Amino acid sequence: MENSSHLLYHVDCPTGSLTAIAVVLSAISLLGLGGNFLVIITFIKRENLKTSSNYYFMNMVVSDLVCVLLNWPLFATEGMLQAGGSFITGAVAASFFCKLGIYSRSLSYSVSIISLVLIAVDRFIATRFPLKSLTITGKIRTIFMVVSWGIPAFVLIPYLLYSRVIQSEEHTFCRNMMSQLLLQTYYSVGFVLLYCIPFIFIVVLYSLIMKQLRERRKLYNGDQIQSRGKRDKENQNMMKVFGSIVLGFFTCWTPLYVYMFLKSLHPSVFTKDKCLSLNLVGVLYYIFPLISTAINPFILIAFSSRYRVSFKRACFYFLCQKKGQNSRRIAVAAVYPQ
Repeated sequence: MENSSHLLYHVDCPTGSLTAIAVVLSAISLLGLGGNFLVIITFIKRENLKTSSNYYFMNMVVSDLVCVLLNWPLFATEGMLQAGGSFITGAVAASFFCKLGIYSRSLSYSVSIISLVLIAVDRFIATRFPLKSLTITGKIRTIFMVVSWGIPAFVLIPYLLYSRVIQSEEHTFCRNMMSQLLLQTYYSVGFVLLYCIPFIFIVVLYSLIMKQLRERRKLYNGDQIQSRGKRDKENQNMMKVFGSIVLGFFTCWTPLYVYMFLKSLHPSVFTKDKCLSLNLVGVLYYIFPLISTAINPFILIAFSSRYRVSFKRACFYFLCQKKGQNSRRIAVAAVYPQ
């Protein structure tokens, strides 16, 4: 899935482009870190959020944090390093961060897509077979989440083995050094297993769930609308949140795949125009995937009343704590002046 064999810097290209990309990445990283940490804290604090689907969503949030934190080492080794080492000094350190960056990005993507599949399956079972959903215990969920990390961590080991830092003129680049045949096979299989199949599977399950909810509401009588109708409305709102997260995720990652296909079909276009390659790689390879890690907290605030209320309470709690600490400092200063 990942291929870092791109030029992110060229002497003929304005340095402002690289600076602009770095500034945008910094802003998105701050939003991603702050928003996802707030989601985790809110989840831990609020018992009513600890549903089966939300555990899988927290699994995705953790993978997003991994992507945010380890995206910068990859960006630092991808064309930002001069021969003297302006960001990371030493070939060993550069090689380590190159391998770590490519591997962690691929791992984060894989865990996120598996988490979305688990959420879709969980919602499908809860909607179509509500009694069977009660048999899915916390232990089973934990096993699913461990597997969602364990299998990709093992399958993606070739990224650790074949990623290399190479020097081109006065700059270094992080590249995957697999043979062309092996690389194409690996990417093709990964594209099918970690993009096409999950996307189709999620869309099918989402459609079946929404169809089931619509048909069920038509069968309710007056007495059932009050009891079951409310629960189905909550399920519909939950599916709206899930659908928005899925849409945001694939919207952010699809441009990268489009770019990779275009580059494989027409490599001469990107070889001739280094500035075009710089801008496209910066936007499609770094910015768009990183946006996918930062938008989920905003989706939750926009569409989930539970998370929105919990966010407000969490912010109110921290503000009160801060005001309380300031008040205590003022009181202590008044009693014990320096």
